[in-house]
Amino acid sequence: PSRRSLAAVMSCKNMLHAAFAAAVAASRGAFATDQSSINNNNFSRDAARIATGECSATIPAGSQTYFPAQADVMLAKLFTVTYSPTFKVLTDTISKEQYVLTQCGQVQPSVAAVDAVEMLKTGFIRKNFSVPVQSSAAMSTVLLAFIDSLGVQDRVKFVDSYATAPCWQKALACDAEMEPSYGNVTLHAEQLAGVDVVFMSCGTDGDCTNVNTQKNGVHVPSTQEAGPVESAEYIKYIAAFFNLEPLANELFAATQTSYAQASSGKSPTPPLVA
Repeated sequence: PSRRSLAAVMSCKNMLHAAFAAAVAASRGAFATDQSSINNNNFSRDAARIATGECSATIPAGSQTYFPAQADVMLAKLFTVTYSPTFKVLTDTISKEQYVLTQCGQVQPSVAAVDAVEMLKTGFIRKNFSVPVQSSAAMSTVLLAFIDSLGVQDRVKFVDSYATAPCWQKALACDAEMEPSYGNVTLHAEQLAGVDVVFMSCGTDGDCTNVNTQKNGVHVPSTQEAGPVESAEYIKYIAAFFNLEPLANELFAATQTSYAQASSGKSPTPPLVA
């Protein structure tokens, strides 16, 4: 196959969308300097997206907000999401990072503005992103179920080599495979730098230096929660980066219902009696 990005080879994306709709109807100083450079690039790109109507430079007035439907985190204990009219703040307690997700087209908030919504805790790192995210890399197969359910496969440029779903397999065959950190170091670095967000894990020993030092790295600790339902709530975590919280809330509610029914022995669909 030709060497194309994942966005160009996801020919089954629309089919997945239709199937889903039917089923539902998913060191610090240098670091700060680098973050400023990357954020300027991200926000300057918004001009083209404003022109096409995907983003907006209109400042909300009064009670208006760009996020009327918010992520309602109910069970997960390792992350929080707090909202303002033009940005949201997602905090991950494991990696000690705080992600400021600003609606594209809006001005990146000042430190004081973010602190007024969610203070940066001692020892935590703050990173800024423009949402909805345009491109990403998924360095773990655990995340792919969330990405599939949310229907944002086309926003993933690189994926873990162990991905097994048909669309991911097709993407891997067309050069979307994420180069491992122990492989070609130059290629690995280029891939990480070539996307808006890198969804990743900390080291196996719990050391999150790899995430903290990656300018666009985002830690997703879904497998470190207390149980499967808590882990399932990370669909809201991923959704926050794509402004898909309403869909994520709906999907998680359905998961809760199914889990409760399975635990009680009840069937989600009453048996048909002839």
